Amino acid sequence: MAELATAFNNMAASLAGLEDMRRTFLSSVSHDLRTPMTSISGFIDGILDGTIPPEQHEHYLDVIRTEIRRLSRLVISLLDITRIQAGERKFTKTAFDICEMGRLILIGFEQKIDAKKLDVEFECKKDKMFVYADRDAIYQIFYNICDNAVKFSKEGGKYRISILEKERKVYISVFNEGIGIPAEELPFVFERFYKSDKSRGLDKTGVGLGLYIAKTIIDAHEEEIWVKSKYGENCEFVFTLPYMPEGEVVVKD
Repeated sequence: MAELATAFNNMAASLAGLEDMRRTFLSSVSHDLRTPMTSISGFIDGILDGTIPPEQHEHYLDVIRTEIRRLSRLVISLLDITRIQAGERKFTKTAFDICEMGRLILIGFEQKIDAKKLDVEFECKKDKMFVYADRDAIYQIFYNICDNAVKFSKEGGKYRISILEKERKVYISVFNEGIGIPAEELPFVFERFYKSDKSRGLDKTGVGLGLYIAKTIIDAHEEEIWVKSKYGENCEFVFTLPYMPEGEVVVKD
């Protein structure tokens, strides 16, 4: 009877924790949906009733477009999370060259990097380094982390992508010099809707779900992801993937 009572208490505590998570999640979703919708509605009303003069229409229509795109990203991210948690998003693992993926992502950020005059380093001990994972899912993670690193880099700061292999694991690291993350906020970085108070003023487009999705995908691969940071100086995200020696890779024409 004592064991049964303990089991019931544990179950009750677990259900209470899930209910708190549900409330927090719904509150965050509601806030992130309501804020841009309120802005869009207000600007459209201002244009239609003449409060906003015609010469400013183009400016506010551009703001509306930006808010609609942010809403779209939020909805897509929420659907992605729902599919992963429901087990509907299947991960198809194949061997692919993570170094080539890193180079392509880096090239894709060339304009943003040049605009900030970043000091770029790309470290990969081999020309090719194969990992075994879901290519599209890993691209999503890699791209998001690299995008954040550019976004929060200081002008002229160091920006480094490092890919190393050790004991059948590949360690992918993205480092940047910039505002960093306060030590007290590090435990919450991978939570849903996390956005550092400092970053909110710099990131007008994010919805706070990218790192949560990254953690969920990495967990599904039974790998690890973590962050290191010195607030006001730098930040580094690292994740691991299983290494596949080139001799074991079957390359199809």
